[in-house]
Amino acid sequence: MNRNDVIKFITDNQNERLLDYYDKCYDKLKDLNNRIDKTSLYIIIITFLYFIASGTTISSIQVGPASISDISILLKIIPVLFAFLLLQIIVISSQKAELFKIVKLIFLANYVQDINPKEFENENNNIFTRILLPFSYSTELLKFSIEKPGIINSCLGALLVLPLLSIIILPFYFEYYMLKTIWTNYYSDILGKTAFWLTIWITAFMFHYLISNFIINFRDAKNERS
Repeated sequence: MNRNDVIKFITDNQNERLLDYYDKCYDKLKDLNNRIDKTSLYIIIITFLYFIASGTTISSIQVGPASISDISILLKIIPVLFAFLLLQIIVISSQKAELFKIVKLIFLANYVQDINPKEFENENNNIFTRILLPFSYSTELLKFSIEKPGIINSCLGALLVLPLLSIIILPFYFEYYMLKTIWTNYYSDILGKTAFWLTIWITAFMFHYLISNFIINFRDAKNERS
């Protein structure tokens, strides 16, 4: 659903029905924000668990109520969990972006009397939009994005973006590192082979989803401009 479809949906529905739909979308947006936060925390936890397991010299480890006597099991299972959680974040973030667009446009339709078409096209969010919508780090950071930044702001923004790019690439490199460890040390047993190819399958599906989603968004953006 592109922006034009959302605008048509808004204009074709009565105010009460639109407000009801807005409330449901708002609640779901809060739920998606919470899911992203929890999934990100799980990824951090299993990453630390992996490094602890790979560097430990003890024969067993206690994970909650369960005791794992063979540490290598964690080194085989964690890559699969990591890939699945990473895929979950990507899917949820994609749905959140679509839902955020709908909630923002309904907000503009409800609270702005004379709607400027540029408001619908502007990807930035003014203070009223940010305050009303559920809190998210991405939305909050975007408030520093202005239409005509100065030279100092542009240079500072470029310096801040570079670490963000490394953070985006780092999970995929870590996945490669874990797969390499399985291939080198644990590919001889059934669990190692299963974990290796299952991780490959989830990662391949993840890239397929990213590419497909990029093509759809590019096509929708092109249709909106035409």
